[in-house]
Amino acid sequence: MISTVALLAALLSGGSEPVTALTVVPNNGRTDILISVKGNVTFRDFTMEGPHRLILDVMNARHALPRDNFTDVNRGGILTVRTSQYSDDIVRIVVELNQPTKYTIRQYEGTIRISMENHFGDFDPWETAAAAPMLEPEVPAFETSRFTSLALRLQPTPQQSQEARISITFINTPIADVLFTFADFSGRSIVPSSQVTGMTVTAEIKNQAWDDALAAILRQQGLRGDEDGPSGIIRVDLLTNINLAEETEPLRTEIYRINYGTAAEVLAAITPLQTTRGNSSESPGTNTLIVTDIERVHAAIRSLLIELDRPTPQVMISAKIIFVNRTDLKEFGIVYDLKDSQGNQFSDLTPALADLDGDGEFEQLDETVVLLGGNSIAALGNATARVAAPTLRLLTSLVIGRHTLVGFIEALESSNLSEIQAAPSVTVADNHEARLQVGERTPIRVIDAAAGGAGGVGGGFPQATVSFEETGIILTTTPHITADGHILLDIEAERSAADFADSDIGLIFRRQITNTRLLVRDGETVVIAALTVTERSEVRAGVPLLMNLPVIGRLFRITRSSEIQRDLMILVTPHIIRSNAN
Repeated sequence: MISTVALLAALLSGGSEPVTALTVVPNNGRTDILISVKGNVTFRDFTMEGPHRLILDVMNARHALPRDNFTDVNRGGILTVRTSQYSDDIVRIVVELNQPTKYTIRQYEGTIRISMENHFGDFDPWETAAAAPMLEPEVPAFETSRFTSLALRLQPTPQQSQEARISITFINTPIADVLFTFADFSGRSIVPSSQVTGMTVTAEIKNQAWDDALAAILRQQGLRGDEDGPSGIIRVDLLTNINLAEETEPLRTEIYRINYGTAAEVLAAITPLQTTRGNSSESPGTNTLIVTDIERVHAAIRSLLIELDRPTPQVMISAKIIFVNRTDLKEFGIVYDLKDSQGNQFSDLTPALADLDGDGEFEQLDETVVLLGGNSIAALGNATARVAAPTLRLLTSLVIGRHTLVGFIEALESSNLSEIQAAPSVTVADNHEARLQVGERTPIRVIDAAAGGAGGVGGGFPQATVSFEETGIILTTTPHITADGHILLDIEAERSAADFADSDIGLIFRRQITNTRLLVRDGETVVIAALTVTERSEVRAGVPLLMNLPVIGRLFRITRSSEIQRDLMILVTPHIIRSNAN
């Protein structure tokens, strides 16, 4: 439909206005095409078959789009969009559709909106250029609802009404004249009840959507406007009358199927909307809600479900847990063994030959011999503090008469490097917790010796119980996707292992745990923990007094030094799983 006033304005302007951008956006189960035009234009529309097409001619306009044909739309029932400068002052836009569909066209300041039915599900917005203006979707009235309250639009919401904007001043104006003014401006039918009389309005409206302005004025006067869905007539009445009518209004039962959540979660959200006469329950088997209440409540529930029952974004969280263990060990020592071939013998280090019976034949002795008669001496140095599994062993011997001095020089140096890497990955819905464990459950046996009574009195026996401790790689995380596409992570990562204790208490558990919250970008890798633990020890054992002598003291002692270094690094990379990828 072409407005006469707009046509005259276009003719007087003397120049064509540029069509700068096209945008396709989802709008509560519908598909909206937004055509951005700078200036006053008019339009005409019609449809064609074979294939199904919607043609829109924008008059007093010129083509300013980046190109003519857009074959990559393919969403919301739209296949392609073709544009052209049809004549000197007409831009033709041809929308190729999957199937014939009902549509409406409205014109706002700088925008023409085509709103059509969408039978193909939700989709991602599309636009001809990154600079195309993105208008917030209009919230339409429910056509299945008989009455939808205008007061609902006054609830805090990030969306703004796209209705025509009005600037007007009322000074002690009767309410009937105010309603007539809004009806004339909007082209809608507004019918007040017989009790809406005797009220005056003083208000100044500056560039506000007419429906928002009307709702604010009605609320200030203790009124409410209800829109009849099929006819679009707005009925205005006192709030007290509406509340009284609701007390006698028939109750109606509806079943709401929940698609992307659980009925129990949604039930808690809709309960505050219900009247005292209404009730609701869930059916877990079919994941549905059964609600009995008046029509206004059902309309509010349907509006709420549009926001709540949506596909929840998912996040794939990849973690890498790296554990590096470095061990350096050094041991050095000298062991002495002094033997007497005819007297005392210590055979702890080496066997010896001795002529104990005086027949001139030497026999090998594998045991210690202690003779208390005669002159004899035997000695051992560092016999119990030797280097275990030495990698270097030197033997020296010195024979003086019937005595033999045997010396062992032993040394060990080793370096051990072990690296353990775990790369757990888990996918979880937004705002839900995920837990992943790779490891084992270690049993711990506890014996209660007192369970059978002191000393076993009464014939009782000690009782043993077994508990289990979870060990291994454990990752627990809860992601939250922010409005700007970042990911807020509550994450706990653990690496644990059981080990035998040095004493008789049984097992000890070595654990490395981090618990943190961080904000990261999609696909960004962050280090959430890095821990280095170093243990150094040195042990000396040797011949008393001699081992502490300066310079030569090393010849009479064994030195063990070790250094153990453990490094732990935990890296996390979250990815948002996007549907309907372009």
